[in-house]
Amino acid sequence: MPRRQGSISPEAESTASADEAPALSKAAGALSDAVARLTGGRAADDGLEVDRSGAASALSGVVSGLASAVKASGKGALVGGGFLAELLVTTATRLPLRDKATLLGQHPALDTEEVADSLTGAAARVTGTIGGAAGGLAAAQWFATPSLIALPVELAAETLLVAAVELKLVAELHEIYDARPTGELSERANAYLGSWTAQRGLNGDGHTVGLAARLASSGGSALRKRITGRLARNLGSFLPFLAGAVVGARNNSSGTRKLGERLRADLAIKPQRISSQRLGTL
Repeated sequence: MPRRQGSISPEAESTASADEAPALSKAAGALSDAVARLTGGRAADDGLEVDRSGAASALSGVVSGLASAVKASGKGALVGGGFLAELLVTTATRLPLRDKATLLGQHPALDTEEVADSLTGAAARVTGTIGGAAGGLAAAQWFATPSLIALPVELAAETLLVAAVELKLVAELHEIYDARPTGELSERANAYLGSWTAQRGLNGDGHTVGLAARLASSGGSALRKRITGRLARNLGSFLPFLAGAVVGARNNSSGTRKLGERLRADLAIKPQRISSQRLGTL
């Protein structure tokens, strides 16, 4: 039986073709722009509540970019873990990351743990608002049954946007704890992707600590599994009416806080004294 347009196949794999690459790059740009809009770049932004309408607008931009990339892939509208992982990898080097000097300058008079508290709290508020915005969009679509076909793409967009916000948190927590991995931006981005995948901190060599290293060592396969799991968890955002907004906000915020707690537990034990340089943005 053929899949309906817009359905998600966790098993579907995707490799960027020459025709697909520009659309994938554009989608990555939309994703990184959305992260920049929602997270800001100043200390004052860390304490602000994110407006749901702003989150909905940012999410819509990601949906549009993702839909175009899927169409350009030539695989109908099958969105799988492999395709989403590829897009997240493409986005990783474009995120608006701040180095330690910038973070400390934006949080004067705060110690390491207080800055980490601010970063984690801000990221949790952002991902929670993204979940609420996704649930709000879904609630509107439940009143217009024909548009339910768009829900899977919106689910994928929510998953990617939350992952990208958390990826920024991963990078900036490593900066604060002097655990920045070595190498060029692409290498550091891969290390941060491994950290996000394993939900654990990195050591000075850019590898995840403890038993989580086994998970991260499987690379792309583990990343695809992590994203597929997030897709399943984010289904709660698409419950009927406004129930999805409540569930989506709670699940996303809780998940981001737990990620921050795991990373901080790893990084605070044996902080790596690695020279911090500006991460930069492509």
